[in-house]
Amino acid sequence: MILWTIQTEEAWEQLNKKGCITGVMDYIEPSWLSSYHWMMQQMKDRIGSPPCKHLFPVWAWYQWDSSNRKKPDLRSAGHLPKNVKGVRIEFSCDKNAGLLSDFTLWHYVLNYWYLPESMADDEKFDAEIKKQGTTYFEAKPHPTPKIHQKIVRSWNKIFDLDWDKTDISVPKYQKSIQATIWQLRMEQVRSCKHFKAR
Repeated sequence: MILWTIQTEEAWEQLNKKGCITGVMDYIEPSWLSSYHWMMQQMKDRIGSPPCKHLFPVWAWYQWDSSNRKKPDLRSAGHLPKNVKGVRIEFSCDKNAGLLSDFTLWHYVLNYWYLPESMADDEKFDAEIKKQGTTYFEAKPHPTPKIHQKIVRSWNKIFDLDWDKTDISVPKYQKSIQATIWQLRMEQVRSCKHFKAR
């Protein structure tokens, strides 16, 4: 499959020099670290263990905006901090070496939200939480193991790219689909486009 990753020019230089780049913990928002660890465990379970211990994922796009706009548009803001020089790297990846997930639904994981089956399921879960006098996104992890497990299990839906529910998820052709890989090797690179972030 063809993927695109947005990286800094420094990462591009490292890829050229060392022949490989991996994810770096230093760039992760501290409040998201547990979400990244969850994704890393999913990667181990679904595509296999990293080539060496303590690797963080390299993030890429399979489908940036929709099936009609798969490649990230460098005219858009938000790829990197404003005015930072970066690169959009197009590369090939074996289907078994990359884990695809719904980018919008990934925010349920980042924010420790319950990902409901339906709006009715969402209301039922909220009512269950209110009975306990707690909120599931303020206590991380939730102090009740049963509720914590229910929240975490709900996140598995981010990997079902055919799953769409009104008011929760959209059809696959409309999704932004991200990919996580353990490492990017120079021999995978097909092209590179330099840009300055807007």
